[in-house]
Amino acid sequence: MKHPSFYSRSSLLVASLAIQLITVTASGGGGSSGVTSSSTVAALKNYNAMFTFGDSMDETGNICAASSNKTELDVLTCTRSPYGETYFGRPACRWCDGRVVVDFIAQALGLPFVPPSKAKGKDFRRGVSMAITGGTAMNFSFYKSLGIEDPVWNHGSLDTQIQWFKELMPSICGTERSCKGYLKESLFMFGGYGGNDYNVQLLELGLTPLQAMNYTPKIVTAIANGVEKLIALGAVHVVVPGIFPTGCLPIFLSLFGDAAGETDFDGTGCLKPHNRLTEYHNSLLRKQVDALQRKHHNSTRIMYADYYSLVYQMVQEPEKFGFSKPFEACCGAGGGKYNFDVTARCGMEGATTACRDPSTRLSWDGIHPTEEVNKVIAGALLRGPYCTPPILG
Repeated sequence: MKHPSFYSRSSLLVASLAIQLITVTASGGGGSSGVTSSSTVAALKNYNAMFTFGDSMDETGNICAASSNKTELDVLTCTRSPYGETYFGRPACRWCDGRVVVDFIAQALGLPFVPPSKAKGKDFRRGVSMAITGGTAMNFSFYKSLGIEDPVWNHGSLDTQIQWFKELMPSICGTERSCKGYLKESLFMFGGYGGNDYNVQLLELGLTPLQAMNYTPKIVTAIANGVEKLIALGAVHVVVPGIFPTGCLPIFLSLFGDAAGETDFDGTGCLKPHNRLTEYHNSLLRKQVDALQRKHHNSTRIMYADYYSLVYQMVQEPEKFGFSKPFEACCGAGGGKYNFDVTARCGMEGATTACRDPSTRLSWDGIHPTEEVNKVIAGALLRGPYCTPPILG
């Protein structure tokens, strides 16, 4: 099934660009699991700054600052209520009801929220975000060679984001020599990447998950090469996340569930073919991260974030974590089992009111998690056991 292009049917492609297959991991324990206090963190590890890369999971405002396309801005629903209602009290260009994972980690480390790199007049010395909605591991030229023209996938690939960071380095840490020392004591959140690369293939090219696996080695190699580039710049502490079990996302269940056969669903209700793609990506990425750590063991600390294992457990046993209705979006006007409709997404007309208590839900908009889930995710990144080694380990 090949879906129409962005500008011929903007709602579907913006939904797909926003499908950031969440690429950091979550902690065991209940939904009330909090983030380590900044005072505790300071005693364990004192980072002077945090630099983040990725897609809409970590978006803190770049898409709003960088986009000048009115059609695109009109369908960026993260700029509309009820986005941001839980924490900011207004839309904050985050695909969430409140804080995203990197917000919680910054607070726990005693750092300010990381401003978007495209913001004007900001001080980036204590951190900056290169993450942008639609970000991919592969450069846009790769997808253009496959016949993709939609500009949504050309906002900022992995290489582009690294270039943005390099251009900011003099204002962050000065000379190349001084930057080496400064970045050595900084935390790098590298991704996650890969989710949008599969969105292009599944939603634009109409490939099956099995066909998409043919591109996985290239995607994973691009991520590993990106880590090498950060290390060359002076990065020492780097978190490299895997991707979310996409077969459990309300948007994929809504788009592909009707055409799926009974054997395509697992006992939990997730789509098995899509989860197999995720598992394959994560297994190759984990091997690459292990190889990088062995290669740079004397100088770096590369942390692999296993998002899949914990999030799948959250879907299987939501009550254990304080959540309910794991497949139903909190915000949207889709109704039915998933409350998701690409033409009635959160923030669009008729979908400006969220569920009564977002903190009890896994999914905020059918694509991204709620703030409460992000808090649990951040706790596990800081303490483990689904981040190896933990940031505070």
